[in-house]
Amino acid sequence: MHLLPTLLALVPLLPSALAWGAAGHEIVATIAQIHLHPDVKEKLCTILPAQARCHLAPVAAWADQVRTRYPGTGPMHYINANEDHPPEKCSFGEHGWTDEDVNVLTAIMNMTQQVMDGRGDIPLRFLTHFVGDMHQPLHLCGRDKGGNGAMFLWEGHHRNLHSVWDSGILTKKIRELGNYTTPLPSKQIESSLLGAIFDPYVRWIVWEGIREWWTPDLPSWLSCPADGDPYPHSSNSAIPPSHPLLNQIKAYTHAALSHLPDSLAGYIHDTFPFPLAQVQHFNEKMLSLTPEGITRARQHMAEELGIDVLEINDPAGKRLASEQFPACPYTWAKNMHQLNCDVVWPKEYTGEHGQPLIELDTDQYIGKINRDKTVERLMAMAGLRLAKVVNEAVGGPGAAGVYLGYAQ
Repeated sequence: MHLLPTLLALVPLLPSALAWGAAGHEIVATIAQIHLHPDVKEKLCTILPAQARCHLAPVAAWADQVRTRYPGTGPMHYINANEDHPPEKCSFGEHGWTDEDVNVLTAIMNMTQQVMDGRGDIPLRFLTHFVGDMHQPLHLCGRDKGGNGAMFLWEGHHRNLHSVWDSGILTKKIRELGNYTTPLPSKQIESSLLGAIFDPYVRWIVWEGIREWWTPDLPSWLSCPADGDPYPHSSNSAIPPSHPLLNQIKAYTHAALSHLPDSLAGYIHDTFPFPLAQVQHFNEKMLSLTPEGITRARQHMAEELGIDVLEINDPAGKRLASEQFPACPYTWAKNMHQLNCDVVWPKEYTGEHGQPLIELDTDQYIGKINRDKTVERLMAMAGLRLAKVVNEAVGGPGAAGVYLGYAQ
């Protein structure tokens, strides 16, 4: 298991199909890249593999590409709350979670800490991906496996709801956007674009959205609670004991499943996930990563050293202990989860067997999403939050927040 980071690094950075799992993640990463402080961009050159060219986007979809071969990471892509049944009822932790220890919120906390500790590019790849996952509302939804089991029509074709939000809506938007095909008068923006099919979409989101429409919202998008982010745990129970024979059988089974098509293997992996022991090297710090826990540990250290807490640096010497932890995924995710009741799940959907499939490519559904710019807001929020976390985890105290020097 100690070789796992090395093995993961050897997986090639292959292109993927147009989906939130690829293009969506790359869009989020590109928006983040635009808003990184210059010195942080330089540091990425020493962290990311050479193929990435100092850019987050080429590694943004990597976590999906290795998911079927490292199934223990599967639960890190989402979080499911108990008794969550949109559109009738949206519950986000009030009744607990289906997996309170390994989920996208705890994974973001864990990977952020590992990036802060200078543990190389693998945690940064995961962090880049998981922040994107958290901003796809169905990755926060407990009903029908995040909409994977809810069938609809999209542009006349049978699609599950998760697929519509992963790829259908985004593909349609990229295909139909007719402007922003020429460079903007901003080196900061244009130098972060990689010549992708979605470059015009990124230009539109940044130039009109972040610079104009949503400027008043940026402080609330990026802020975290002063007293720390509520942690998605209903208990702090110990990790269950390992069952060697059962785990060995599961390991061989999942190794065999890696030869199946990704869509089928991924479904089986999610249905029969590995025990926590199989992913312990990704989550060995998980239960101590609450902001309150970090603060208590630093206060205890200060008391032992007889100094003020302001003087304590983190193990990598990058940031003052009095500063907030860069990420607050629960706080950020809670409001986005409400979109499942407000927008994502059609009110007329019952899920009853025999109900005629509902077409979502209508003015009532996608028309409202377009008018409200729901997807563009999610992309902007994800990119800016990722930039904030990377700036503060990789950079020093002077790299807080996001970089908005569009004139440069």
